[in-house]
Amino acid sequence: MHNARRAKLKPPGHQTLFQNRGGNLFPLLEAYSRTLAYSPSRWPRFSSLLAILFIVLFSRCALCSSFNPPDLQVRLKTRLTSYRAKVGDPFECVVLSSWVQNDRVVIPQGATVHGHIGRVTSVGLGLRHERARLDLVFEDFVAADGQTFPLYAKLSAVDNAREQVTAQGTVRGVIAAGQPDQLIFGVWSSPSLQMLSRSLVGLTGVSHMISSALSLGPVGAGGMLALRLTLFRFPEPEIQYAPGTDMHLEVDQAKQQGVKEIPDIPQAAPDGVADWMAKEPFAIDRRDKRPVSDIVNIAFLGSRQQLAQAFTAAGWAQADAPSRKTRTQALYAFNAMRAYAAAPVSALLYKGTLPELVFEKSLNTITKRHHIRVWYAGVVDGRELWLGAATHDTGAAFNLQSLSFTHRIDRNIDDERDKITTDLRFAGCVDSEMRVDRPSAASGVLDGGTFTDGAATVLSIADCQASDAPLEATLKPGNGLSRLMRRMILEARDHVERENLYYWTYQLVKRARSHPAS
Repeated sequence: MHNARRAKLKPPGHQTLFQNRGGNLFPLLEAYSRTLAYSPSRWPRFSSLLAILFIVLFSRCALCSSFNPPDLQVRLKTRLTSYRAKVGDPFECVVLSSWVQNDRVVIPQGATVHGHIGRVTSVGLGLRHERARLDLVFEDFVAADGQTFPLYAKLSAVDNAREQVTAQGTVRGVIAAGQPDQLIFGVWSSPSLQMLSRSLVGLTGVSHMISSALSLGPVGAGGMLALRLTLFRFPEPEIQYAPGTDMHLEVDQAKQQGVKEIPDIPQAAPDGVADWMAKEPFAIDRRDKRPVSDIVNIAFLGSRQQLAQAFTAAGWAQADAPSRKTRTQALYAFNAMRAYAAAPVSALLYKGTLPELVFEKSLNTITKRHHIRVWYAGVVDGRELWLGAATHDTGAAFNLQSLSFTHRIDRNIDDERDKITTDLRFAGCVDSEMRVDRPSAASGVLDGGTFTDGAATVLSIADCQASDAPLEATLKPGNGLSRLMRRMILEARDHVERENLYYWTYQLVKRARSHPAS
């Protein structure tokens, strides 16, 4: 009978598995998982499949989460960390863009928001906690005229952060030992007495194979550990947000009170600019003419120098040109779960030409960033006109066809247009804001499921300068020895708890059941 059951549960061939990319992947994984229950001899071969699937799931699930922009955008003025903060410590934010309700400004731009730390969990050495946590309590806001109002809001997202925010408003830190390079250090199928000791000194997977094959001994094992620590940078597990971090708050509309001012309404663009933009194409292309989600959705009036100064003052950086060096930097940043503020962008064309300027803004991960490509369009009404295509990268996905990572974007591309307007206006670099309605561009749903109202914002750029205030240095928790101990403990915990066939089989079956075949 067992043989009959095994025959029925015979797993599909590898070709079938990779041909089923359109929604049938998880049921196939469930079939594999059931087969494993009756065929333990297949476990070693299955570990290589798990390694590939881990990369796919890691990039598709852990990194691709996006959020709908909450009601209130604020910018942090106080440094927040999970390893120095204490319950009750105060912090301040400033409102980036006015919060409007019933056609009245309730919380004005520039208002100061006060709050305090409600709860904090530090990773420490990693003996008790693998994740850091941070709860922020928002108390009130003070308008420019001194009026103070209670603020009924909770944190809903930290802009471009690798950390996630729960439905209750808690910042949930990353599991630092779960970075992709951990795959080469092995997935075990049966526990052993030596497993914990080997994982503490990094002698698992490839390291253990090399050490055993070459009979390196204790000295050689120490060399392997040193090489591993040098080649693979360990992500910082603690939460660290510097002043300038943007956050999104969900406001309780039923309770919130405020100033009740009349909001500013964007002007209509001058006839010359509006007519020119209405006639110009708005589509963006790849070199191979494959469709993209980007369109021209924002324009700037001003010189190249004014434009560069404005984005610098707003905290944006110019992107590096693509090269082998920058691609290597991007790979290291991805593996170390850290930012690459000037990471290169893919080559997109407007009317057959590459952009002259590319600006971007990130926080603490390379997988999420705001970015805009800018093309020079000529002189209109006596001023230089620049056209921009702006989108927000909200995660990274693994492409099985090209075996490479690509960014995913926020489907509502109008939000990125508004984000750029907010940042440049807050930095004091905008003389006036205008709007051009383009019914022909309001096509509803674009490539990749993105959508837009078709309108373009036109910003008249003013002369402005970046702040001369020095940036605060990021302080690393503990010292070199304590960070080394923390890394060894966290990696050992992760290897024992997660890097095994039992854990991943459970995760795959669980996800397969939550994503039934259509």
